[in-house]
Amino acid sequence: MWDEWAPRESKMTDQLVTIERLPRNHRQPLPAPGRAPPDRIEREIRAVSESPVVTAVLEVTDALLLVLNAERQIVGFNSRLADVRAPEDVLGLRPGEAFGCVNSHGPGGCGAALACATCGALGAILGCQERRRPLESECLIRREAGSGRALEFNVRASPVTLEDARFTVVSFRDISSEKRREVLEQVFFHDVLNSVGGLRGWAQLLQCGGDVLRASQRIEYLTHHVEREIRDHRNLLLAERGELIPDAVPLRAAGLLEVVEGIFAGHPAARQRRLAVVPAEEGLELVSDYSLLLRVIVNMVRNALEASSAGGTVRLWCERDGDGVRFRVHNPGVMPPEVQARVFQRSFSTKAERGRGLGTYAMKLFAEGYLRGRVGFESSAPEGTVFSVRLPGPPAASRGGPSGFPPPSRV
Repeated sequence: MWDEWAPRESKMTDQLVTIERLPRNHRQPLPAPGRAPPDRIEREIRAVSESPVVTAVLEVTDALLLVLNAERQIVGFNSRLADVRAPEDVLGLRPGEAFGCVNSHGPGGCGAALACATCGALGAILGCQERRRPLESECLIRREAGSGRALEFNVRASPVTLEDARFTVVSFRDISSEKRREVLEQVFFHDVLNSVGGLRGWAQLLQCGGDVLRASQRIEYLTHHVEREIRDHRNLLLAERGELIPDAVPLRAAGLLEVVEGIFAGHPAARQRRLAVVPAEEGLELVSDYSLLLRVIVNMVRNALEASSAGGTVRLWCERDGDGVRFRVHNPGVMPPEVQARVFQRSFSTKAERGRGLGTYAMKLFAEGYLRGRVGFESSAPEGTVFSVRLPGPPAASRGGPSGFPPPSRV
């Protein structure tokens, strides 16, 4: 299992230091759930706190450091761990529990959920304990507390022995900014440059005396597409910083479906695939931010198209849901359980390209963080996969009256 590690070598003085790194998409079997008895936890905490070397290392390091026992429980930590009022808030917990990871809320706590099989932090800790050598990995932790934003770390686990007892010192270095920059470079520049390339091609066709009407239509479409991409990526960056201010306006569900259908009429994701849009019932209305909601629905449709085989059909429709409106997107594929467990994580993707993995994450961030909505999915054979977003309807005083709502030709 562990022989697939990728070594990374670095020079320190005259010695060659090898730090092994978990490969991407590494999986490990879930560890035993047992925990140390309270009296041993107390002895281990005392041994760590009374070691001058360990204490000094904990406090001089810029990274967040945890000292774990054999059961992966925290017996020492430094002041870089945020939201800690007293040592009792952390000591005895496992890392995911201390960070508030959504996967640590089950009966077995941190390390027991299905998603933990692909957790980079758990993999580094278990590998270090087994091999007794340093190991690195990357870890993404999604939290429910506060904004619910994901934490992204480079994790390094190193073994240490104190009073004949084995411990693991684990450093967590925040790489969120690096990941955001990578996404901007890999996704934003890729998408915008593709659209600009299309604009250049149609402009050259005009210069050569081609179909003026067709070329002008495509140029207008691509210009709007570039504008939308820039706006969407700006909104994502603002949303992650908690600075996005939504602009709620009255919307018609039918108008939104028409716009989405138009976007995918010439979209690369729809090649050799069919998008079937079910007309919305007359008078189905809601109040929301047009740009953010459009991005949520577009992401649902694009993900469904990319998950479908050539010749497949993706279905989009909306319906009343109590006093709200629910948009649904169906594709015939089924997500494996390990994908379902991580589908809303930032930077997680089933596609091979680095920098992908924002579609479902952005859906949840926008809908639940800024639109008062709720995103969910169901995936099983033979029904396939349905993603949905539920949003509140218009205020009671606005229902049933056309005043304030866009005319039929608009959203």
